[in-house]
Amino acid sequence: MIDFASLPHRFSPKFTFGRSLRVIRMSVLMTSLIAVAAVCVSKGGDVEIVQNVTPVTDDLTVTMDATRADIEIFHGDPGNVITQLEAGNRLKVVHRVRPGSAMPTSNLLIETFIPSKYAPRASAIVRVWVPEGTELNVTGDDVSIEIKGPLTENILINGEINLSNGDATLTDVSGDFIINTGSGGITLNRVTGEYQAETARGSIFLRGAPTVSKVSHLETGAGSIFVDISSVPDLPISAIAARGAILLHDDNEPLSGSDISIVPQDRTPSLELVTANGIIDIRR
Repeated sequence: MIDFASLPHRFSPKFTFGRSLRVIRMSVLMTSLIAVAAVCVSKGGDVEIVQNVTPVTDDLTVTMDATRADIEIFHGDPGNVITQLEAGNRLKVVHRVRPGSAMPTSNLLIETFIPSKYAPRASAIVRVWVPEGTELNVTGDDVSIEIKGPLTENILINGEINLSNGDATLTDVSGDFIINTGSGGITLNRVTGEYQAETARGSIFLRGAPTVSKVSHLETGAGSIFVDISSVPDLPISAIAARGAILLHDDNEPLSGSDISIVPQDRTPSLELVTANGIIDIRR
């Protein structure tokens, strides 16, 4: 029979039990960490980046059609369009870059889709670098788009962005463009040109310089409009609110109530602001 009392302390049953308990606790902790990591991977999948470089002509039109993806557009070099897909669970993301003619092409179609059954387990960000002078047409369902300049020389001339659900953000962009989004917001930060921007339920933010010789139009159904035109303080503006308020930040009192409006005297407005139910905030 073993005399435990005569053995060194490190071999005592009490110490052995305590050490075993710590080992068991460590094993449980490691098992928990592995389970959490496995869940994270199964939710979004491994991230994979796929890149394409397409030679293009100067008179380029880029058409993008996306579902359940984010789009980012940047200033690129002449002669090429770089398309980069960052996909989580890549096999569940459909992504195609299709030149419309022999290289260099004047038409480029970019399609990115995540089928609804894979939406909880996949993600997609499409980044595109385009040359100046590109005509851009974007159609999206559950898509947000961000365009970052400096992009000049009518980057969006005759271009349109149509989103059923998602935000549209343009920064340091010059050009003529049309934006329509269902429930998303519209941000136009340091933009110049002619704007035709409408959202059904989102708000609109504008800081920039609309072209004086044209008529730009910003409209929202159930959101507010914030406008900073301090770079062109004499720009003629009209503002209409079916229900809400108009803030002018000058010597005049704010307007509030139903069917309120302001119009320029003896001048055609270069910027029209319309909200069905919200606040129009104008800062010069």
